[in-house]
Amino acid sequence: MNSSCIGTTAPWVWFKSLQDMPALVAPGDAWTLWAIILAGVAASIYLEQTYRWAAKMSGPVLALVAAMVLSNLKITPTASPTYDVVHDYLVPIAIPLLLMRADVRRIVRTSGTMFAAFHLSALGTLLGALLAAWLFRGVFEHLAEVTGIMTASYTGGGVNFFAVKGSFQVSEDLTNPLLVADNFIMAGIFGLLLVLAGTRLLLRLYPHPHSLETNTENGRSLAAEHWRPKQISLLDIAKCLAFAVVVSAVSHKLAAAIAATSLPPLARAVVGNQYVLITLLSVTAATLLHRRIEKIGGSEELGAYLLYTFFFVIGLPADLVAVMTKVPMMFVFCLVIALVNLTVTLLLGKLLRLNLEELLVCVNATLGGPPSAAAMAITKGWSKLVLPALLVGIWGYVIGTFLGVLVGETLRLWMTGGGT
Repeated sequence: MNSSCIGTTAPWVWFKSLQDMPALVAPGDAWTLWAIILAGVAASIYLEQTYRWAAKMSGPVLALVAAMVLSNLKITPTASPTYDVVHDYLVPIAIPLLLMRADVRRIVRTSGTMFAAFHLSALGTLLGALLAAWLFRGVFEHLAEVTGIMTASYTGGGVNFFAVKGSFQVSEDLTNPLLVADNFIMAGIFGLLLVLAGTRLLLRLYPHPHSLETNTENGRSLAAEHWRPKQISLLDIAKCLAFAVVVSAVSHKLAAAIAATSLPPLARAVVGNQYVLITLLSVTAATLLHRRIEKIGGSEELGAYLLYTFFFVIGLPADLVAVMTKVPMMFVFCLVIALVNLTVTLLLGKLLRLNLEELLVCVNATLGGPPSAAAMAITKGWSKLVLPALLVGIWGYVIGTFLGVLVGETLRLWMTGGGT
């Protein structure tokens, strides 16, 4: 009996003793930590683009899990000034890069009825987030902040998740399991959307002109064309980084100035939020200077790379045991928001007589952002929806952070009685 008990408890005891050991890499060893971070990011991108199983998990999730393993095996430290550089500087820089194509006039003009359909999905996310907050009241800490983060994530995507997380300064012990649950639910809903696109009942209930025109072979050639390598010059990189850093710097100064005003607390928290200001300035520049900015290559690639880097770094301080024990709770929280999004989109879309394909792509765009929405249109052979899918996904980036901060700050005031 004793040997059996020893056998079952030994791995746990070994793991607990491992947690008390110092990390192999010291917190101040910046060169080694940057080497590990950038090598981990490169490996995640390579796996995602090379192997089907990795693509299903997604590169960001691979980066997150790899970092958590390194941290819990005590190879890397749980805290370091190197990580702060990523949080404080690289994430704000990533947002303007990803919004350099956010010309509002082009989005509205080109996306057509899909622009209206997208706002049904955004409304679904908002209602789902409020329902989840009500259902989970008292279940876990920082419910207002978590609800704001997921409102942002399921309106835009990962860029909004990290922007609102940075705004609320929520610890990784809470956001890491939330991020795992977020991506797991997102992947499951994507599979469900593909199934629903071919369901006979929905095809009878909704117009589906794009499905009638589907050409699988054309879809494959479209995918090859869309994801082809792009030419990026040295001047392009210089312009992209200059744009991103200038926008971030101006937003930082404006946020500090607004924080010192006597505006009402909610208005000051939302309007004076650095990430909201970054979004506003980026979109304004992309709209007013669209002819110049659209000629600059590399902004999407640089922005996406910085987000992968942040996914890796956010996993380094994580307690793997805490993540695994909290994931089931976060799983249900994210599932409620995603299912309400889908339900609201289909019900209101039916009343407005919108096309089934546009409604499903918009649900995808809110949950996963522009790349996944375009990928769904390509996979299904809906060639006319690829560009609109990208554009409404970018619009999700634009409004996601604002909605997330607004929801989080409103719930904060309500829960603390500040709104009465």
